Amino acid sequence: MSKSSKASKASAKPSNAVNQKPDIESKVIKRLAAIFAGLCILSSLLFDKTKEMGGVVFPIMSLLTIAVFAGYLYVDKKLTTRNIAILLMAAGFVLRLNYVIYTPLSESVRVRQHDLYSFGGDKGHSAYIEHFYNNGFTLPDFDPTTKAQFYHPPLHHLLAAMWMRILTTFGMSYSRAVGSIQFLTLFYSSCCMLVCERIFSALRLKGAPLLVALSIVAFHPTFIILAGSVNNDILALLFVLLSVYTTIKWYEDPTTKNILFIALSIGLAMSTKLSGALVAVPIAVVFLMKLITEKKKVYDNILQYCIFGVVCLPLGLWFSIRNAVKFEVPLTYVQKLSEKSDQYIGDKSVYERLFDLTYHPFRNVFLNRIATGAEFYEYNPFVAIVKTSLFGEYNYADSVEAITPFCRILLILNIVMIVISLAATVYFAIKKTKHTDTTEKVFVLFYQILLFCYFIKFCFDFPHNCSMDYRYIVPTMVLGAFFIGAAFDEFTVENKKNTGAVKAVSYIVYGATAAFCLFSTIVYIMLGS
Repeated sequence: MSKSSKASKASAKPSNAVNQKPDIESKVIKRLAAIFAGLCILSSLLFDKTKEMGGVVFPIMSLLTIAVFAGYLYVDKKLTTRNIAILLMAAGFVLRLNYVIYTPLSESVRVRQHDLYSFGGDKGHSAYIEHFYNNGFTLPDFDPTTKAQFYHPPLHHLLAAMWMRILTTFGMSYSRAVGSIQFLTLFYSSCCMLVCERIFSALRLKGAPLLVALSIVAFHPTFIILAGSVNNDILALLFVLLSVYTTIKWYEDPTTKNILFIALSIGLAMSTKLSGALVAVPIAVVFLMKLITEKKKVYDNILQYCIFGVVCLPLGLWFSIRNAVKFEVPLTYVQKLSEKSDQYIGDKSVYERLFDLTYHPFRNVFLNRIATGAEFYEYNPFVAIVKTSLFGEYNYADSVEAITPFCRILLILNIVMIVISLAATVYFAIKKTKHTDTTEKVFVLFYQILLFCYFIKFCFDFPHNCSMDYRYIVPTMVLGAFFIGAAFDEFTVENKKNTGAVKAVSYIVYGATAAFCLFSTIVYIMLGS
């Protein structure tokens, strides 16, 4: 054999070694996808039987499968950050799917739903979906303020009606098709995990900090609840998160294609729920900072912004403009409950609502609501978001009495995680980190502050108990998870420069995050028992 051929073979070996890693990861993804495709098919075929199992056997078996798979990867030395991330998202998918399985939905039955009402009626998200199903996907030709929830932009309701029409065309019963809408919201919630992972990676989280941030999103109860909620919240949230991700990508690579993705994401968010427009404010700040700092590209940037406006504004505002022209509905109209409603809390002063804790708000682990057995309606928005981020507006003890102690532990852990998140946010704000430059830092911090300010204003503009639900500001949790990951990156155990005291911080974050994910899993498996 010639020296040249030997040299060529020798040079080929490193090349093969380099190419081997993507092949391994590809195989891992394909195997895991095959497992969960099988689980989805099995749960669909045995839907009623799975519910008879009490929503316990299915998730435990699935999570054990993931654990065994993780063990196999560890032994085979393939348990990379990417593969752990995939396994975390797989576990999050199991919890979401299991919640959908044991949360019934039919024409007359609705469990843990927001403003849905009953199918067959004339109001609520259910009637809105049925309108498109029954009327050839034509828009309602009446004042949308006269029927509850019809003022919302129609994208979610159109997609749900189309999904039902496809299923019934192929022979599925109407009642079963109604229940299957939850598989759409399950899909949206699962996609949120993928988008969040992309956001964290785009902001340069990797290794343990990435996994900590991603695990919070994968196991967070809010995403589990929204996976089974047949309203427009989760689809709007998905597009909002896509808006955040595409903005970061455009900032790094300011092409016309990337700014079009931002325009589509915001426009579709607004076509689902008008409050999706809020993300446009911090994005506008990014646009402005880009314009100021890149003076040599002013013309190119202005041209891109014009293209953005041409796509985003019509896509996001068409429904509101239509209603304003045809029915004189204000562009920012939001349905408001009557002051005669038993949920009305506008009689409380600003001080009482924000600072009064004399009523021992955490004595009841669930949101205080007369409708769910409490003596009064919760009126402190900060207390409300701590509780509703975990349990929605519901009292889980009504379904499973033994669940309360576990919910209380989860509530305590949630408070710990919030404290860690606030500390991490302050650290991120004042400390220069490798994860963002000035513009990106301003973007994520400004959006976080804006969401909280919007929420407090919303709570006072619409002073009712149901207005204080965390579902209105879920991106704060995603950004909070990022702040934890970014700050945690400075304190990791692996950093040999850190002292014992500094490393202790990382153990606290590891422990608190793991405990939070564990008790979220326990609570949401028990809820189906």
